[in-house]
Amino acid sequence: MKQQMELKKTYKELEEELAKISLQLEEATDSIEAIRSGQIDALIVKGENGSQIYTVKSADQTYRMFIEKMNEGALTLNIDGLILYANSRFAEMVALPLSKVIGHPFIQFVPQEYKKVFTESINNGWQAHNKGEIIITRSDGHCIPLLFSLSTLELDEGMALNMILTDLSLQKEGEQRLKETNEQLLKANSYVERMNDELELMVKERTKDLLISRENFKFLADNIPVIAWTALPDGTINYLNQRFYEFAGVNASEFFMNDWIQVIHPEDREKTTAQWLHAIKSGEPLDIEYRFKYAPDDSYHWHYGKGLPYKNEEGHIIAWFGTSTDIELQKKELEKKDEFISMVSHELKTPLTSLKGFTQLLMFTNKQAKNNLVDGYLETMNNQINKLTRLIADLLDITKSEGGELQFDNELFDFNVLVKEIAGEMQLTTIKHTIELELAKSAKVNGDRDRIGQVITNLISNAIKYSPAADKIIISTRIENNKIILCVQDFGIGISRLQHPNLYSRFYRVLDTSEAHTFPGMGLGLYISKNIIEKHMGKMWLESEPGKGAKFYFALMIADN
Repeated sequence: MKQQMELKKTYKELEEELAKISLQLEEATDSIEAIRSGQIDALIVKGENGSQIYTVKSADQTYRMFIEKMNEGALTLNIDGLILYANSRFAEMVALPLSKVIGHPFIQFVPQEYKKVFTESINNGWQAHNKGEIIITRSDGHCIPLLFSLSTLELDEGMALNMILTDLSLQKEGEQRLKETNEQLLKANSYVERMNDELELMVKERTKDLLISRENFKFLADNIPVIAWTALPDGTINYLNQRFYEFAGVNASEFFMNDWIQVIHPEDREKTTAQWLHAIKSGEPLDIEYRFKYAPDDSYHWHYGKGLPYKNEEGHIIAWFGTSTDIELQKKELEKKDEFISMVSHELKTPLTSLKGFTQLLMFTNKQAKNNLVDGYLETMNNQINKLTRLIADLLDITKSEGGELQFDNELFDFNVLVKEIAGEMQLTTIKHTIELELAKSAKVNGDRDRIGQVITNLISNAIKYSPAADKIIISTRIENNKIILCVQDFGIGISRLQHPNLYSRFYRVLDTSEAHTFPGMGLGLYISKNIIEKHMGKMWLESEPGKGAKFYFALMIADN
């Protein structure tokens, strides 16, 4: 029983002690809050030498409230480094309640590696105003950078050290980002400089190559036996080779390149200018013959001019390149040949006419005798005479065309009626091929009906000749842009695109020598046909590929009613 009473007494004593401690804690908390709110301007700090009272001179509540609202941490330290006062902002910085801050040494928040340096700064701060940077450790272990400012503060009980702390976290993060950005910029700048050096070297090498290439081109162009030139997309001549100046007898330093038209024969200037302007506008190659002044004897030589547009990947013309070749000698040789052909043709025409007359007389006589064997021979003779007659007629047409003597008897006629007429006649010459007509609405054409019929005949004849394995020929017409267009389509051997530009040259044969015997002819029909169509202000062209047959077209203006 006595032991139980002793135990109960001890428990009671414990309760009294706990109540006493609670009261002290409450008083301490109230005191701290009073200090924070400015309700008191003195405090007692118990140390090894006993309790001491600290009072701030001229303290007032307004100043304390200002300190509490600051974004910076504010501290007051005694000579031993104990925190006599701290505002709420500092408590937030270290993530502790004020009760865990006030009365504790400030050095406990400084990492070990910074304590020596900070202690030196504190010591210097007692002597004079001092500033610096420091790292402190929060209660959660996170470190934050701070800017500190130290100044002394006089209290009733002696001197204290005032400390203002500014959080540099955002600034340091910004500095770090700036540093990283600067490093990236330095790397980028280094890369750009390297690329710029490489590009500069490349440009130098490329410029050197271009200069060499240009000199090579100039050397080559100045030493070829033909006139060479280049022009801008708008047709402005920007280069003429040495051959031009030698041929025309002009000084390169005194001659304006765009005065080139002045060395063309006066009768050819209008035609040459018109075709050059058309080529510039349409982007089509220039192909022309004209007379060019030859300075050594003050005469004019015939030249063949060729101009080709140079285009980029988008199809835009970026330059023109051309040549002008002296064909005066060839012209004279052709004139001699034409003169000879004309003479021979006329000489052959008379005996051939007599031979044809006698052959027809024998055919008529043989019909009375009814000798089938002789009749076959005479028919063969008559066909061969007809072939010779057509060849002579073609040769005469060539000489007349070259001399400008080809005669045209223009009249107004129905185009489709002519097509049907020629198609009917040509159908009688072939058993294997069927000539199909696909004619659009007809139209009137003003021209030489027989000559245009000659062109249609030639195109159908070629279609039959060069499609031996096919069984039909298609003739079609259509009206487009006040023009009537005729197309003769075959399904024969076709023509390579490389041969298209030369197809209308006289005596030109599409086939090689090994095939020439299979498709006889002199290569005159298309040359004459194109000449006839152009004399009628028309145009002739084709579409063909090897093994896919051919389509030959020509277009003529529709006559005004």
